[in-house]
Amino acid sequence: MQLGLREVFDYLECAQCGCMRLMNIPTNLGKYYPNDNYYSFHLKLDVRKNADPLRKIKSSYLLYGQHPLLGKLLSIGYPIPDYYQWMKETGVRYDDAILDVGTGNGSLLLNLFKIGFTNLTGIDPFIEKEQQYGHIQILRKDIYQVSKQYNLVMLHHAFEHMNEPLNVLKQLKAITMPNHYILIRIPLMHQYGWKNYGLNWVGLDAPRHIYIHTINSMRILAEQAGLEIRKITFDSGPYHLWASEQYKRDVALMEPPSYEVNKKTTLFTKADMQAYKTIALETNQNGQGDQAAFYLYHKS
Repeated sequence: MQLGLREVFDYLECAQCGCMRLMNIPTNLGKYYPNDNYYSFHLKLDVRKNADPLRKIKSSYLLYGQHPLLGKLLSIGYPIPDYYQWMKETGVRYDDAILDVGTGNGSLLLNLFKIGFTNLTGIDPFIEKEQQYGHIQILRKDIYQVSKQYNLVMLHHAFEHMNEPLNVLKQLKAITMPNHYILIRIPLMHQYGWKNYGLNWVGLDAPRHIYIHTINSMRILAEQAGLEIRKITFDSGPYHLWASEQYKRDVALMEPPSYEVNKKTTLFTKADMQAYKTIALETNQNGQGDQAAFYLYHKS
């Protein structure tokens, strides 16, 4: 439904942990990651030769408590992007090696560079071509083609796209330095969205989502891979709700009536969108959010 293909796929639900698994993986998965209209390949890019000086002062204050007077002043009224919390929670420094798995066009890494991080690499097996943005490398490869170790390995909505998740976690551990973090953000089964929308829940995203995990399945996998889940943060947003509402009405994500395509669509009122924001906030607070960030620690 994201691409409007309306193809049907079968999933198997694990009776033990509740995880959902795609039964038959298409031979040509690349068909479902078209470079011309897949969203992560077309995120806005802000390419710079150097970090933004003011943003670096703000980030050094928000992340490390440096430049308290000027940093606090510059941060007043400043909406703090989510990636600040990811960097703070994992404790990475500006020159630490960071790998973004499933990076798309590398927009997240460019944002990290803008606030001071310098040792940045992204990989994605579905991008059309590799890119070099100054010191930032965007490579066309998968995790099994990586041998270097990193201070932080991130997967922002990439883990659910991978087959054999235990092997994936073991490889992620192998390319993460001991006493450092793997950050995995994924949609979650059996939360608010699945309970309310069922097969119309946007988090299914068949057939790209090969495994749709639960908190329980992630705990089982982490233990089997020798990793420790140190924190889980629910970070669902209104997208999971309005997109699921559209699917319920047989409106695909990239079709003209969609809110993704036309913010003035008649599908939703301002009150509807505000209600979705409120529900997302409340479900995150009560542990029923449709997606979460898992901070997995690689102990030495």
